[in-house]
Amino acid sequence: MAAAGQRTRSYKFDPDVRRRVDLTPSGTTPQRGLLEANRIRPSSPRLLRRKSPLRNAIEERLFLISAISLAVGAVGWGLLFYNEYRSLFSEPAPVATLVPASAVNARFASADMFATSSYARVDPPHPIVQMKAMDGGEDASIIVAREWSLFQPMREIDRGAAPAKAAKLAPPVRVATLGSVPPQTIPAQPAPVVSRIPSSATARTSLADFVTAPFPYHGNMPGSDRPFLNAGEQGNRGHVNFRGSILWEAQTFADDRVLLHIPPGFDPKRPAVMVVFFHGHGAELERDVRDRQRLPDQITAAGANAVLVAPQFAFDAADSSAGKFWQPNGFKRFLDEAAQKLARLYGDPRSERTFATMPIVIVAYSGGFGPTLAVLDHGGANSRVRGLVLLDALYAGIDQFADWIADNRSAFFVSSYTPHTAHHNADLERALRERSVSYGAELRRNHLQGMVAFLPTGDIPHRDFVTHAWADNPVEDILARLDDIDPKIETASTAAKRN
Repeated sequence: MAAAGQRTRSYKFDPDVRRRVDLTPSGTTPQRGLLEANRIRPSSPRLLRRKSPLRNAIEERLFLISAISLAVGAVGWGLLFYNEYRSLFSEPAPVATLVPASAVNARFASADMFATSSYARVDPPHPIVQMKAMDGGEDASIIVAREWSLFQPMREIDRGAAPAKAAKLAPPVRVATLGSVPPQTIPAQPAPVVSRIPSSATARTSLADFVTAPFPYHGNMPGSDRPFLNAGEQGNRGHVNFRGSILWEAQTFADDRVLLHIPPGFDPKRPAVMVVFFHGHGAELERDVRDRQRLPDQITAAGANAVLVAPQFAFDAADSSAGKFWQPNGFKRFLDEAAQKLARLYGDPRSERTFATMPIVIVAYSGGFGPTLAVLDHGGANSRVRGLVLLDALYAGIDQFADWIADNRSAFFVSSYTPHTAHHNADLERALRERSVSYGAELRRNHLQGMVAFLPTGDIPHRDFVTHAWADNPVEDILARLDDIDPKIETASTAAKRN
């Protein structure tokens, strides 16, 4: 017993014995216990959920769906950008053959977002689209400058004189009716050698220097004692425009030229009209008024007994300053000098009185609204103004235009506009209703006297508005409809009767 107890005390317990025994649960075979120990039990019922067929299909074609969505979005944004800035992709205005106004459908232009302007378009335009007026009160000069920046004229046309276009036979001349003289069409014939007043067998166009031209101008700004040119030192003066940029006198406000045009067949002995054109921002007389906007060609194609006078304002710059037209009677002095220069261009000094007394139609485009307001305010020649045409130019002066229309019921007023100036035209319509002045949305075929019309154009780009508005060549269209002018205006025929 002592020996057994001694062996018992010296026995050391082996823990691996118990661990080896516990590996096999009771009542099971070793093989089954091992399988149950290695069995994987799910941690969550979600792992056993099966995916839907739609989700599987989307995951399998996710790249294809993304590629199609990207392509559709790119095409949509591209079409939107092209519609908004299509004039950036259009070609420069070609020298196209002018179409007589009688062949042009005078209905309003279309608003087809994929249509493009053509300088010889004669197909009937689509009906007017309803345009929503712009909200907000953005500054007028900023709008004009933005349009000028986006659609500034092409630079490929040089400043050289355009080649003369000689015509074998002058086109018929249609005479504006004054008083009781009926409308008539007079075939133009070459003047005999013994004629005392030469007949203009071909068009005569000139760029003449004027002492009374709007610039250079060294006076004050209207309503202010501040000089117009006060930036920089003496000899290097400049004008700070609305954007804070300095427009230097030597580059911007030193051009005293005026574009003059007498069409073939013009006869100073018959009733006539003078078209005075005020260009917009970023314009030059040669590159833009003469070549791109084709004002002389429009005057000639109209077949009317009319002449063109177009002064240079700010030279190729975003500015609407009126220069000497800010001065009282400044426009009247300009017209007196224009009569002298036109008589010299025509070739007979005795025709000066004809040019000095003929009625005037002012056509203002875009930024030309500034000089127009100055002329109507204190130009000194309102008694001769028988018509006013605004080509997307109603940016300011709503009350002033409304007062002029109400005070000159025998004259006519036409404002054609893009969506940029739609809200200003709506304001002018409201002002006319307050003054009991009626207006319409279309032009009469003739007898424009006393007519007030507002003509929206939809998708016509602002830059093309002098050649495409409610009709192709809008200045030509106005003259083609001009069969009457207030007979109270003294013209060559009325002056002869009085003498």
